[in-house]
Amino acid sequence: MSTINIPESDFISYREFIEGNPVSVRTVSLGNDDDYEKGKNVVVTHLTMEAIGKIVSEPIIIDHDKDKTVLSVIIEKNPV
Repeated sequence: MSTINIPESDFISYREFIEGNPVSVRTVSLGNDDDYEKGKNVVVTHLTMEAIGKIVSEPIIIDHDKDKTVLSVIIEKNPV
């Protein structure tokens, strides 16, 4: 399962995510773009907190070079 980190400066997005609202985040893929497809489960981290989420949108490529791809995805918290 891939990990998506919500930066320390973006507490609002993490709070929205934990409350069950979909949030748009950017993440970096180091070659396994398939890990960020719609419907995949991901670990969402913020500081020392962690939760399981699901990607609910098709990934949008923001930037791409030979070593990494920056993607934008919309994630939702998985129901407990």
